[in-house]
Parts: sequence; structure tokens; C-alpha cells
Amino acid sequence: MVKHRFTVEAYHKAYEAGALPERVELLEGEVYAVSPMGKKHIRYLIHLTKIFSEAFGDEALVVSQIPLLLSEVSEPEPDLVLLAPPESRYDQKPPRAEDVLLLVEISDTTLVQDRALKLPLYQKAGIPEVWLVNLVEEVLEVYAFPHYAMERHPKGEAVAPKAFPTRAVAWWV
Repeated sequence: MVKHRFTVEAYHKAYEAGALPERVELLEGEVYAVSPMGKKHIRYLIHLTKIFSEAFGDEALVVSQIPLLLSEVSEPEPDLVLLAPPESRYDQKPPRAEDVLLLVEISDTTLVQDRALKLPLYQKAGIPEVWLVNLVEEVLEVYAFPHYAMERHPKGEAVAPKAFPTRAVAWWV
């Protein structure tokens, strides 16, 4: 079996032509289906969007599930991203790695894929900080550039993003 590897440009053309399913993302030239969100995943996404908007909304754009252009062959759709303002910065180009202040993946059924496929992509692209909300173990895994050594934070422990070191947030529901 031969796999077809896509560039971001070819991926967009295939999607626009209706050749790809509705919920997919491009990782290192390969198209992956995005798993449906479970109730707990949805609850965490709602919670994090709310607390991030309240805590950082004046200094960052809080956006969820938008394409993030990392390279010519990778365009994941992370659960949540804090982007550098202003909004007009994205009028002519999609968000890129250099625009990201913090990226969040909420992981349950996708935990292995998020660690094995997405984290290396984020590190390679220079994303400064990734939070992986590990719903399986109910811990927050924090990865910071350049080494991406994991820090684990249990439920009940507020955490401050590196971009906003004096503002810890209650990440758990």
C-alpha cells in the first residue's frame, strides 16, 4: 500500500474539492481523522476557554480548534491556543508557530497520538509551551521549549503559563 503525502496547499485543495472528510488535520504530510469529543473533553474545553479569556483575554487571543500552520506539511487543529494579538495580524495569513503563546491539547482517547505525533511537531516548530490535559490520569502535563521535558501538575494545583508567569489558573474542572 502506498501512502499519499500532502502539502498544506494540496490538503486544502483536496478538502475544498470534497475529497476529505469534515474533521481532519494534516500531520507531517498525512491526513488524520479528528476523534469526536466526549463529554469530559467538551467540558474541559468550555472551562479552559472561559478561564483563559478571563485571565489573559486583554493580552492574548483565546481561540479554539483553528488550523495552525506549522510547516509545508503540517497543519494541526489544537483544542485551544493563546495567540499574540492583535486580531488583524491574522487577516492575511493563518496563525503560525511564532504567533503562539500557549497551545493546549485535551487528551483522552488521543493521548498516545498527541504525545507521539503532535508534541514532536510542536517542539520542532518552536511552540514555546504546550499543555496536555491528560484526562486519562487527570493531570496536566506541561512541555516548554526547547527541551519539552514533562512537568506534571495534579488536579487542584493552579498553573501559570510561561507567557504569564504571575497568573496561575485553575485548569481542572
